[in-house]
Amino acid sequence: MPNISVAAGIEIGFGPGGIQAGARAMDATFKPALEAEFSKALATLRRDPYGRLPQKQAEAIVAFLAASQPSDKERLGWSFSEELDSFTRILPYVICAFNAIDRDCDALVSAEEVEFWLKKPKLEHRVEEMQWSLTDLKSVEGSLPALCISGLSGPKGLVCIMEHIKNIHFQSGVRAMALRDCVLASMKVFTELHVRVGSG
Repeated sequence: MPNISVAAGIEIGFGPGGIQAGARAMDATFKPALEAEFSKALATLRRDPYGRLPQKQAEAIVAFLAASQPSDKERLGWSFSEELDSFTRILPYVICAFNAIDRDCDALVSAEEVEFWLKKPKLEHRVEEMQWSLTDLKSVEGSLPALCISGLSGPKGLVCIMEHIKNIHFQSGVRAMALRDCVLASMKVFTELHVRVGSG
């Protein structure tokens, strides 16, 4: 079974049945373990959004993404590879955006804080070897290697994704959003709304 590596260091195996790493999401036996590994993955990515995830944590991310598919017929099929690729490419930047919004580091953000970020979106970005600074999206995208994500600052880029996340999460009237809520809402952006970064 061949493997591919995608952003955030997630290595996923493909087989005739589709995404293998996500298959456990359908089995209740694995749910407590997946929950634990998913929480660990979020903690890992919060500390280092661009770092590699251990295999079990990566599998948990994929399993949760697969479980967010709106139709059982679509889950774990070959069509899922497009959602997976798009999601894993943008996930580090979604987490960086959450970190930038959460300036008081209490692990919670309000709708107002998200709205403020949407008007002036910036990410923590390395400007020198040992120095990080809040940088606008065009500058961040311009500094990325050619093979990295494109369209980050465009009309279907990170601002679009974060606006959808805000609308999905806060539409029920809740007052705050944790990183877990943010990531779960971002999954719906790809699996339910079928948004693709950089697409027209």
